Amino acid sequence: MIPPQTLGPPVAWTGLDLEGKRRRLLDVATAVFTRDGLEAPMETVADEAGVGVGSIYRCYASKRDLIAAIVIEQMEGLRAEVADAEADAEAGAALERSIHRIVERQATNGLVRAALAATSDRREVQLAVGEVSLAWQALIDRARAEGSVRGDATVMDLRLLFAAARAADEVQPGARGRVVELLLEALRGDGAGEVTARTG
Repeated sequence: MIPPQTLGPPVAWTGLDLEGKRRRLLDVATAVFTRDGLEAPMETVADEAGVGVGSIYRCYASKRDLIAAIVIEQMEGLRAEVADAEADAEAGAALERSIHRIVERQATNGLVRAALAATSDRREVQLAVGEVSLAWQALIDRARAEGSVRGDATVMDLRLLFAAARAADEVQPGARGRVVELLLEALRGDGAGEVTARTG
């Protein structure tokens, strides 16, 4: 998960414009839902933001709107991260580093997955997820061109890899590393050598 901005009220709530208020609520809600899960009441978010519940609903019409905003922000951060990797001179190594980072991130924080499941029917969320897929595909295309991943590799392969890593940890905590290594080996192209990318 992309970390929220530093929490705390350096500026009084009444001194913030609408965007500033939304920013503060988004940061606080991300921290609360990460800690307590999506079941956490809006009253908890309001208390930790130092405002009344009504102030939240003036910025976000519903709890689902707030959760969707968290998902969109996380997807935007992930898209930027993948785009940065796509600029790497060695696309295959950059792809593997990104995969390792995301696997570790999802192992320690389930907020994004839960929030995405709760809002996946929303058009704006679907568009944000689509942008991430396009960024992944651009990176995969470069890796395929350099021969570091197999010619039929797709974004769906990455989704399957992430799902397998989660499932492996449910069978045995920490087993995700072994599964990721096995699946990356299967993903590599004929021109790929031994694993050079590690979590960075």
